[in-house]
Amino acid sequence: MQTAVETTGSVVGSDHPTEEMIEAGRRRFPTDSASQIALDLKFRRRGGPIWMRSTPEELSTALTKFLEKRVEGDFAVTDTRWLTGGASKIQMAFTLNWSEPGRGPVADRMLLRMDPPETLNATFKQTEAELISAARGVLPVPAVRWTDAYGDEFPEPALVCDFVDGVTKPQTTKTGQVSGLGTNFGPELRAKLAPQFVQHLAALHSRDVSDVTSDALVRPDSGTNQSALWRLNFERQIWEQDRGEDVPLMDVAAGWLERNLPVTERVSLVHGDFRSGNFLFDEKSATVTAWLDWELGHLGDRHADLAYCTQPLYGHYAEDGKTFLASGMLPREDLFEQYEKASGLTVDPARIEWYSVFCSYYAIVKTLATSYRVARLGRSHQDVLLARLEGVVPVLVRELGQLLEKVV
Repeated sequence: MQTAVETTGSVVGSDHPTEEMIEAGRRRFPTDSASQIALDLKFRRRGGPIWMRSTPEELSTALTKFLEKRVEGDFAVTDTRWLTGGASKIQMAFTLNWSEPGRGPVADRMLLRMDPPETLNATFKQTEAELISAARGVLPVPAVRWTDAYGDEFPEPALVCDFVDGVTKPQTTKTGQVSGLGTNFGPELRAKLAPQFVQHLAALHSRDVSDVTSDALVRPDSGTNQSALWRLNFERQIWEQDRGEDVPLMDVAAGWLERNLPVTERVSLVHGDFRSGNFLFDEKSATVTAWLDWELGHLGDRHADLAYCTQPLYGHYAEDGKTFLASGMLPREDLFEQYEKASGLTVDPARIEWYSVFCSYYAIVKTLATSYRVARLGRSHQDVLLARLEGVVPVLVRELGQLLEKVV
């Protein structure tokens, strides 16, 4: 069997992976073609320059040139400003003053989401765009306007979508400071948001996906374990290229996951990062206004989202100090029960178990491997935050070990 050293070369060698190293990962851990595009972009771009700050003027100039090829007639870009938040994207809000066909002269608020030289989540912008478009009308999402999937016109791959008002956490809370982890909405707000949280997840998974397959959004075969294998191999490629140390527990986890791949009986739209911190809501009306951060989205098994949003990392205990609230919303079993009623789909405990181990596995990939590699090479505007995320690794390793003790 090929060793990690043979795949990655060395810790330093993975700072600049060669085509031979990338191809070795593809052969050993094959994933779907769209996900492989995201991985190839990630690894090939790694040899480029470190992150350098773009000024609003520089990005506005690139945006204007980009729009000149797509907008008919006169237009103006105004009110440009940086947005904070998130662990992986550079975001600039702006107003596009233009005449849109069918609407006439309008001033639309929009958002430019651009990758840094290397992002926390390996993603392909065309896949993101098609997922968001497929979800429109099913749950609230911003309308995608244009994409630059390969970074041909912007400094890095980018996506332009409508701007949506809202907040990711109550203005008064001090929780969820790092990427929405453990956000506490409080009893009153929670009671209004939780039903929407479950209904939106149910609606997403219930949507018929027969019309959304493309080169950028590959559909696995139902009745097979193809979906689980693709997701596992996607993360294993990243682990081999990004990690800076050996972690035997990760080898044990990957081995168990590979031996116990679950069958997907129905292919669904999967958000991939469905949790608190990744949706906007109007605090006054307690209405969810948009679901964000589709970088990890794909066509696959709905249990991936169900296991993910109930991970301990994203929840907290209720005011009684005893009841754990998944994603800060409601107890895990209550969430599953309400989901089944809303979707008409069943929750399979065996697949929840597999995807819980998988979610724990790839949380360590993101925090111990990718965060380390990106921060080591100065490849992101969020190096300090990514380095801080490594602080949760001991908790994640303990959780993975406890999950494995139950199944191995």
